[in-house]
Amino acid sequence: MKKLYLVIFILTFALVFAACTKPKQYSEMCISIGYSINDKPLITDTLCYTNEAGNEFLITEIQWFLSEMELQTEQGEWIPLEPHVFYIDTNIPESQTLRIASIPIGKYKTWRFTFGLDEENNQTGLFNDPPESNMFWPEPLGGGYHYMKLNGKYLDENEQLAPLNIHLGIGQNEDHTEFYQNYFSVELPLDLTIVENTENQLNLTMIIDNWFRNPNQYDFNEYGSAIMQNQSAQQALKENGNDVFCIRKPTENENNTNMEKGNRFAEKFMNVMQKAAPKPHFWTWKSVKGRMGSPVGTTENRQVV
Repeated sequence: MKKLYLVIFILTFALVFAACTKPKQYSEMCISIGYSINDKPLITDTLCYTNEAGNEFLITEIQWFLSEMELQTEQGEWIPLEPHVFYIDTNIPESQTLRIASIPIGKYKTWRFTFGLDEENNQTGLFNDPPESNMFWPEPLGGGYHYMKLNGKYLDENEQLAPLNIHLGIGQNEDHTEFYQNYFSVELPLDLTIVENTENQLNLTMIIDNWFRNPNQYDFNEYGSAIMQNQSAQQALKENGNDVFCIRKPTENENNTNMEKGNRFAEKFMNVMQKAAPKPHFWTWKSVKGRMGSPVGTTENRQVV
């Protein structure tokens, strides 16, 4: 009888142990990156936008890092996702889709990630090859890499096209004796169920115009084109990043995988006219629009779909 009880005990223990050590089931997920301005998909290389400060501008490209992604379960546990760092570039369509190979199946209520790179990741030499290595941040300015390069043009106070280089990274004080970390954490609520044997999907949109308005009205004429050593500009943009990102349904997402660049005619036209101008500022954007009756570089038939 004792042997029978012993056998039953061993079998019961084995079953409980097997149940407790049952391996988790995993699935994959794709995250599509999109961009919007004024609630519409981004159009590149076309002078068709105006920010809260009244600056007219165009965007040529956006290059940035998203890192340290995590999902929170309904029970409150944070699940870190790999890889730890993603490079995203509007000039590289395949970079607009982030692929996570292994996520425990189940329900998740919050998504959290870092815009840019934190101190642990942002180390010079992390990337040896382009395009990531082209994001380097000079050693005298703190080293590591840009968090983002948002490049374009804007009409300055003389109504001439000037470079627009929204370059975010490590900041420093005026004496160049202290460095400031300008990355920030983004936490978004969601209702996500990761299902096995299914292409699970998330859609993340960067609302570009929000970089320039809340809580700080960002004036291109005030901050100028070069802000890498301007911590005041860096801080204003960091604070404005509080509502730059949102999750949208697949039908709402402005996916730029097949982004087609708009016409560069406006910029080329200005370059030609500046060389041919009989006197300074003769060919201003205002006078050109007045002569032609409508803006050069209109958005007709150039919207990204």
